[in-house]
Amino acid sequence: MRKPETIILSHIAKRVMFFANQKVIEDSVTRLGISADDVVIEIGSGNGQALEEIKNHDPEKIYAVEISEEFRKVLQSRFKDENITIIGNDASDLSDLIPDKTVNKILLINVIYFLDPLDTYLEEFKRILKPDGVIFFSCRFRPVGGFDPKIFKNTDLEKILPSLRKYFSVSSEYVDPGEKRSRYHAIQLTNHEGG
Repeated sequence: MRKPETIILSHIAKRVMFFANQKVIEDSVTRLGISADDVVIEIGSGNGQALEEIKNHDPEKIYAVEISEEFRKVLQSRFKDENITIIGNDASDLSDLIPDKTVNKILLINVIYFLDPLDTYLEEFKRILKPDGVIFFSCRFRPVGGFDPKIFKNTDLEKILPSLRKYFSVSSEYVDPGEKRSRYHAIQLTNHEGG
């Protein structure tokens, strides 16, 4: 699921993402509060579902960070004439592509589990985020709690909160958009320090 490398695995991952994520995506993008002058990054863009929602808010610039070559092909085909820059780098190091303090909003849907070590990613997000910029994590901790811990590293909210609080102001809530499979934890990080 993190990086499907075959067409079959990519197809399975796309189907799972589409049906399980639509309500979460709609709710998450709304909560992110994107405005027309924002620069927005989605980390782990997958098949581009959330990018479609982000586009509806007409931000100034959109970056899509996706490490799966199969998903990047889908994104390049789907958004070839759009104001979306597709990046294949791992999000732990975007220094050659995104300057310091240039991003207003970062969205990660069902991605936090794979960020290892988490602090490395948080430091990079801190670097690129403008003062008062926002990061929004949408997470379903319960379903992934029993998955392979070698792959799914961050599956317990209480265990990751101390790392998040080292870098950002943190708020969290459990959200029910109306369907059992769409319930998720919304974690919002705000860059109040600006440095």
